[in-house]
Amino acid sequence: MTHIIVRRALAEDRETVRALLVALGYVHLADDAGFEATFAAVLADPARGVWLAERGGEVLGLVTTMVQPQLRLAGVQLTIEELVVHERARGTGVGRALVAHAQEEARRVGARRVELTTNRTRPVYLRGFYPSCGFTEASSAVMRWIPV
Repeated sequence: MTHIIVRRALAEDRETVRALLVALGYVHLADDAGFEATFAAVLADPARGVWLAERGGEVLGLVTTMVQPQLRLAGVQLTIEELVVHERARGTGVGRALVAHAQEEARRVGARRVELTTNRTRPVYLRGFYPSCGFTEASSAVMRWIPV
């Protein structure tokens, strides 16, 4: 099997990234006019990274990261914002390569920890993928307020 390459996303990867996020379940992005501007803003933000996994020239997954200082850590935290692997490439090492890349980025920036949020009903959670990558589950709760 061909080696997995992880590379930074470029502006011309916009529709590939959108398609991967739609496949993850964010179907509203399929026709959301704000996606293009948001993608451009994320690419331009030095605290954020959009990384694509390729095998044989085909994009099979993505991970997005954000690095920000945290007072409670007296340092920076790298957060995995999105992680998605194309359905046909699941179980082939693509997700593990993307997580390893995010962990390496964390080491590179001197992050005190890597954090991510996932839904407990997702198959990736149910099969224990994140603990197999060295993550432990926190007892935190995600709270949201949506302005109307």
